[in-house]
Amino acid sequence: MRKVFPICGEVARSADGAVGGAAVRTAGTDAFGKVETHGIEPIPEGDRHGAPRELAFLWAGAFVNYASLFTASLLTTYYGLGVVDGLVATVTGTVAAAVILGLLSNTGPRSGEPQIVFTRRIFGLRGSYLGGALTLFLAIGWFAVDCVIAAQAGAQLFGGGSAVITFGLVLVIAAISVGVAIFGHQTIKVLETYGALAFAAVSVALFLFLAPQFHWGQAAVVSGSDYLGAVVLGFMTCFALVASWYPFASDYSRYLPATSSTRAVTLWPMAGVVVPMTLLGLFGLLLPTIDSRLAADQGVLAVISAHAPGWVTIPFFLFIVVGEIWANYLDVYTAGLVALAMGIRLKRWQTALGCGLLGTALAAYAVLVSDFHVAYEDFLILTYLWAPAWAAVVLLTFFVFESRRRPALAILAWIAGTSASLVFVNYASLFGNLVQHATFFNDGLVGALHGADLSGLVSVAVAAAVYWTGRRLSPA
Repeated sequence: MRKVFPICGEVARSADGAVGGAAVRTAGTDAFGKVETHGIEPIPEGDRHGAPRELAFLWAGAFVNYASLFTASLLTTYYGLGVVDGLVATVTGTVAAAVILGLLSNTGPRSGEPQIVFTRRIFGLRGSYLGGALTLFLAIGWFAVDCVIAAQAGAQLFGGGSAVITFGLVLVIAAISVGVAIFGHQTIKVLETYGALAFAAVSVALFLFLAPQFHWGQAAVVSGSDYLGAVVLGFMTCFALVASWYPFASDYSRYLPATSSTRAVTLWPMAGVVVPMTLLGLFGLLLPTIDSRLAADQGVLAVISAHAPGWVTIPFFLFIVVGEIWANYLDVYTAGLVALAMGIRLKRWQTALGCGLLGTALAAYAVLVSDFHVAYEDFLILTYLWAPAWAAVVLLTFFVFESRRRPALAILAWIAGTSASLVFVNYASLFGNLVQHATFFNDGLVGALHGADLSGLVSVAVAAAVYWTGRRLSPA
């Protein structure tokens, strides 16, 4: 009998990860336009379908949107980096985080389980509840953020940014997002694929039109040690955007056959993340160079509105709205699965609906935030702080120490990594908009690092070191 949690690499695989034509077969329990019947139980072999390359398009759908462009724009608008060094920070931060996301995706085909359910065998049932609660906060929070981004773009297009129109659009966008998430995995996968291609085409058209106005050679406005600090901060900002998806990984790979190639399951999600983040990141870095003051005061959407004709901006703004909805599919779907994993006795579509309604309420409140770009940056860092340490423990267990469970050690390593990361957070930058002239316990350290935020890297390193050492010293 095949083990649910086999040793990685022990099964025979085809070169591209496809198994017996599974790439084109669709199981009846997971079909486009039909409500998915599976909950959090392992997906049976008879219902497995698809190929690893499909993960590239699914994750591209999550990153081919305005959030990727906006995140990169922070590097030239607020961090003081230039175009070239900003692109280096964007790409390296994205690749570093995407490697971990790709590796986590392998837990899906091997177990057939959603990500948080899979971690029960690592952190124990109660330990998995902690990860579940944090993921629920993450998914619902990102749902609210994406709704606001989409609504603001729509309001800019239809009513010059009116708060009333923004509020109304939040409700419409949330309703569409929740509706698709209720249908489930296969519907999401198909819409993400075609949506990513459509948004990419519109983005290319706008990019080509604005290209003559870009200042391609714009250099950094910071220098010396402050420059290095800004590069690290830019690296970690892009790392955080990807890392916030870690607890979602196997939710979208669990339908793949158990014999799927480990390499393919790792590399295809990486491609789906890195390619759009690189291209849209370059776009986001260049947009502020057209009008830096306008970008700093009103954001890059205002730059597009002011410097591109309507025949280009209208489709682009429409796809910003739709693109954020694509990301919302994943947020609501995962939130529904996590709610089930935490013991809520409802059907998957019912938990998805409930989580969507909560996210809608948060998004409706968020439209009142006056300085949204700062609130977004704060949310990015706060929601991802625990995820890198958690991912380090999960991956070490899966690829190295799968023989026996050590939940107490796993939780200890996770907490140690997260706690250590808190020492390296740039709190002054994070909460400066909320508390003026505040002092924080690590101001001296952050000052010595010239504002660089090393929290994510420290989180991974400490958690991995504690867990590795504990398993080696006490294997039984």
